[in-house]
Amino acid sequence: MRFQALALAAAVMLLAVQPLSGQMPDGSANRAAIERLAFMVGRWRGEAWMQRGPERVQTIMTETVEAKLGGTVLQVEGQGIATGSGGAAPRVVHHALAVVSFDAQTSAYGLRSYVASGQFGDFVLTLVPGGVSWSREVPGGRIRNTAQIANGEWREVGEFSRDGTTWTQIMEMRLRRDP
Repeated sequence: MRFQALALAAAVMLLAVQPLSGQMPDGSANRAAIERLAFMVGRWRGEAWMQRGPERVQTIMTETVEAKLGGTVLQVEGQGIATGSGGAAPRVVHHALAVVSFDAQTSAYGLRSYVASGQFGDFVLTLVPGGVSWSREVPGGRIRNTAQIANGEWREVGEFSRDGTTWTQIMEMRLRRDP
């Protein structure tokens, strides 16, 4: 009798975790939306600079973009390494990981990013001619990034604005697709 009760409980649990027909979306809308970002997929490498307070930091930047979860999301990992001056060892000055997804209910792209300092954030990602753009509120203003990819080059510009009208460039990347 105890065996039958256990078997029945196991069968009920299996049915509870199995999706019912029509209950789970098939992911096709997400795959189609992420496919529109296929121009980003690959390994990219090149030069970049970023403004860190009064210091302008030059880096060698890599961006690795891969489709994940059956093509329903993109994973983007970026790392900037500053070459050591005066015999100093190279050092990582930027390391970030992001996941780009698509919400089929709202028809909007989202970007969740994490940086090695422990900060993270969620942003709306917008398609722009030849690329993507996203922005975020920061103390004292707003930062927006625009990445455009054409002719095998990824050019990304970061800008800061206190008022949302006047923008000052604070970073730039010029990357080429690694073979």
